[in-house]
This record gives sequence, structure tokens and C-alpha cells, in this order.
Amino acid sequence: MTPAPAITTVPAPLTLTPGQFEALTGGTWHWERRASDADPTSRAGARRSQNFTIRGAAIDSRLVRDGVLFACLPGSKVDGHDFAAQAAADGAALILAQRPLHLPVPVLVVADVAAALLALGAEARRRLPHTRWLAVGGANGKTTTKELLAAACRGSGKPVHVTAGNFNNHLGVPLTLLATPADAAFAVIEVGTNHPGEIAPLAAAVAPHHALVTSIGPEHLEGFGDLAGVAREEASLFAAVAPEGTCLAGLHGLADHAQAHGTTVAAIADLLRQPAGQRRFVLLDDALTPTGLGQAVHGLVGALGIRLETADGLADLPLLGAHNLANAALAFAAATAAGVAPADALKGLSTATPVAGRLVPRPAGDHLILDDTYNANPASMIAGLHALAKCPGAKLAILGFMGELGSASDAGHRSVGAACARLGIPLITVNAPLIAAGARAAGHPVSEVADHAAAAALAKQRLATGATTVLVKASRSQALERVVNALLPSGSAPC
Repeated sequence: MTPAPAITTVPAPLTLTPGQFEALTGGTWHWERRASDADPTSRAGARRSQNFTIRGAAIDSRLVRDGVLFACLPGSKVDGHDFAAQAAADGAALILAQRPLHLPVPVLVVADVAAALLALGAEARRRLPHTRWLAVGGANGKTTTKELLAAACRGSGKPVHVTAGNFNNHLGVPLTLLATPADAAFAVIEVGTNHPGEIAPLAAAVAPHHALVTSIGPEHLEGFGDLAGVAREEASLFAAVAPEGTCLAGLHGLADHAQAHGTTVAAIADLLRQPAGQRRFVLLDDALTPTGLGQAVHGLVGALGIRLETADGLADLPLLGAHNLANAALAFAAATAAGVAPADALKGLSTATPVAGRLVPRPAGDHLILDDTYNANPASMIAGLHALAKCPGAKLAILGFMGELGSASDAGHRSVGAACARLGIPLITVNAPLIAAGARAAGHPVSEVADHAAAAALAKQRLATGATTVLVKASRSQALERVVNALLPSGSAPC
């Protein structure tokens, strides 16, 4: 399990009676009775009457600090219960566990630690009614858009709390809620999914005033089945939005995927609209033509950045690709819906920077490496190729296998190869024979290699011919950041 990001702000205190902790989590208290206690029963009774305050939570004992709740997650390789004693010694105020533990701090024993953590996160959110809560979901671009939205909100000059990294699942969401500072004017929470039914309980805990779904594309199709399944899952975020709130959805890049999956943009848009009910619903299409938005949004996609323009001004951002322009437009619309003045939102967006591993330009001598190695699916892969096509001079794509596509894996990989052929981009594939097959079927030459070292060696031969922009992208499991590191000058910071 990836450790939770370190808490960098002071979380608002969550103070509950023992009974409230039990009611919220369905748990029971396990109290240590020490031999030195003159009257253990009386001492236990007194401790049961105390209120308890926690300031944030941790699932990684290395991140425990004074006052946090430590949640013991059971696992086949690492069991959090084995680290509970150390967490208590390091200052944990309370231990959440699935079995009794003999510790000098209160232990709340629950049937499901993750579910109990989410319940406590939801309570922490309810106790911050003056914060404006914004949720970000979608098949692609969630983390980048979350950062763009946070930047737009910061333009107001008010405190903003935001999900660290992409900690957006059934553990990351409650940890983020519990980490929210009391003075946060805005909280931007990323909500992710990889199986049906995951978003609804997370969205209910966040209870956002406004929410946006960045895009719909072929993600985690092993669980969702098809594009309609993805749309239904992502749109469940809207059902939790406040009645007076705004639901925003991006349609960028959807047309080709809809056609490939035997559906239409209109049908997917209807699936997105249904959970929104009577709430304000905003669609943003490929041309940035907003349906239901108060003002027009325009944009330009350049070789080294994008520009977002509105009646209130413009924002230049060092992000690449039309998909990021769509993300910026959605972030602007969500921020203004949350009460940020349009000019302030643009000012905030101007401070945004690329997120690590998401199409980040990294200079390598005369060359430019586009590090897009964090993850991949067909939609994000094709978006990356279009961004590469906008870059001047010679180009090269180094692409690898995409996971979790289920029965759509064959067609998805071939579609990426076909897109590379249409754009005329030289291609090296790493452990991705179906991407190569899709390119060759369109008459496009491909160099196939089996590992990182071979990809880097072949790429260096190509780069020796002159200045080149190189896109490197694959699913996280393929670790293609090794190729990026091999192409960077000696002494560059590794991915």
C-alpha cells in the first residue's frame, strides 16, 4: 500500500464522546486495565465518560504525530495492528482496530476499519459547515484538474485545503476530510474509483457543494464493462451535490470513444445528467462551448502551454494539450460557481504548474521529454499523442502496456497505435504488441522492445539525429519513468 501523504496543515479537532464514536463506527471500546490501578472498574468507568479529541488520522505509523487517530488496516503482507504500539508511543490519541489491543491509549474495536474511518471523515466534514466543499472525479485528468481548481480558489486569497497527490480512494478521502483545517474556506477533494459502487459512499461523505467530472473514457473496464458503465459510476458523484449546487461535466475527447463503444456523446451526456436531477448542470464540449454556464470560455493550445480566456481576462498556463485546456475551463467554472470572482480565479490559475508524471516537460539537452508515466488508458494516451503532435520539430512516442481494460484491451491498444499512425509520430513500444499492431495495420512503422533498457537505448539512437520531443507513457505498473530517467542528463532529479 502506498503510504498516505504527510499532513502539512493543522487539522480541525474532532471531539466526540465515547458513545458518539461507538454510534458512528459501530465499534466498542477496549480499555487497558493496569495492575497499578487501585480500582480498575472505577478507572475504566471514568475513562468511558471522557470526551476524546483527534486531530487528523494516519494509516502509516511513520506519519503518526501527537493527537492523531491511528487506523490499523489489516493486510496479507503488512498488518497495521503490528504497528499500533509504536503509534501509541509516538503520540496517537486513539487507535482504530479490528481486534482488542492492550495499549496505554483508547482502542476502538470495529468490524471494518476502512468503513469506520470513512464514517469519522464524514463527521469531520459535517462539522465544518463554513467550508465550501468541491469534489473532482472523472476518467482522466482528476489530479491535474484538482490542482487547477485549488489554484483557482487560492486566487481568492482565502485558505484552500486540497487532496494530497492522488490519495482519492476509500482510504484517501476520509484521511483528507479528517485533515481539513478549521479555517479552510475551500476544500477540493479528489474522488476516484476502480470498481462499480465505489464513488457513491465517498461522495456522500464529502457532501460537496459543487462537483465536476473531468471526462468519460475507457477506464477500469474490467469492472465497469463499457463506456456507459464508466459514465454511470462517475456521475454518481452528482447525486451527493447540495440541491443548490452545480454539477459540471467535461466531454473532451468523448466522440471517438463513444463511437468505438457503440454509443453516442448524447447518450453519455444523458447518463451524466440523470443523477444531477434538478441541480444546475453544466456540460463543456470539445469546443469549450458551455451549456448552462454563465459566461463564455475560450482557449488556445500552443506548443508549450495553453491560454484560457473569458470576458474577465485570461490565464496562461504551462500545461500541454487540448485536454488540459478543457480541464482548466472546468476548474474555472467550478471555482466561480463556488463564489470565487472570475478575475481572481484566472489569477489563481496562472500560478498552476504541471503535476508530476502527468505530461510534464523535462529538458534533456537539446531535447524535451514529456513525462506522462504516472498512468494510462486509451483516452489519456491519445490525448498525450495530440499534445505531442503540437510540439515543434522532430517527435517520438515511447508507449507501453495499459492495464485494467478488460475485454476492451485489444481494441483500446490498437486504437492508440492507429492514432499514432494518423498523427505520423515515430513509435517505440515497450511490452505493448497490440499498440504496435494497431500502428502497423495503418501502415505505420514501429520499433518493438521488451524492456526499459532497450527502449532507452533505441531512443538515444533516435535523439542523436537532432533535437526531439519525446512522449513517454504507459500504465503505472510498467514503470516507464525508468526510461525517462535514462534519457535525462546525469544529475537530473529522478522521476
